[in-house]
Amino acid sequence: MPDDSTSTEGGPVFRLIYRSRLTIPADDLKVELAKILTTARTKNPEHGITGALVVWGDNVVQTLEGEEGVVRALYDTIHQDPRHEQVEVVDTNAGVGRTFGRWSMARISEDDEADIPLGGDQWEGAVDVSVPRLTTPEEDVIIASMRDRVRGAPA
Repeated sequence: MPDDSTSTEGGPVFRLIYRSRLTIPADDLKVELAKILTTARTKNPEHGITGALVVWGDNVVQTLEGEEGVVRALYDTIHQDPRHEQVEVVDTNAGVGRTFGRWSMARISEDDEADIPLGGDQWEGAVDVSVPRLTTPEEDVIIASMRDRVRGAPA
C-alpha cells in the first residue's frame, strides 16, 4: 500500500514555511525566478512535494509540503543556494492536511504572471460571484500569512 504522506492526493504531510531575501540582480530576477519555478515544477512531483511561493520585490516566502525528510532536505538545498540570503524557517507543522495539492509550486505575486494573482475582492473577504474562486479557504489562510511574512510582518 503506498504511503499517503508523500501523495499529492491527500493524507497527512509535513509543512515547512520559510522566508528569504533573493540576491538576484533586479535585471535578472524574472529569468531566474522562471528557472527556479521550472525546476520546482519538474522535480517536486517526483518527490511528492507541493507548495506555493510568494515573491514581493526581492523577498520570498515559500510553503513546502510533503514527507518531512524530503521537505527538510529541499529546505537545506534552498538554504545553501547562493540566490538566497537571510533564509529562516518561520513555521513547521507535522501531520497536517496538504493545502497546495493542486500545485507542484504555485507562484503568488503581484505581477500578471502569477498562478494565483494578488489583489481583487476575494483577497479582502468580499465575494464577487462573477469571478471564479481561485483558492480554497484553507489556501487563503496560509496565503494571507505568507503575504504578511513576505512584507516583513513578524512570524
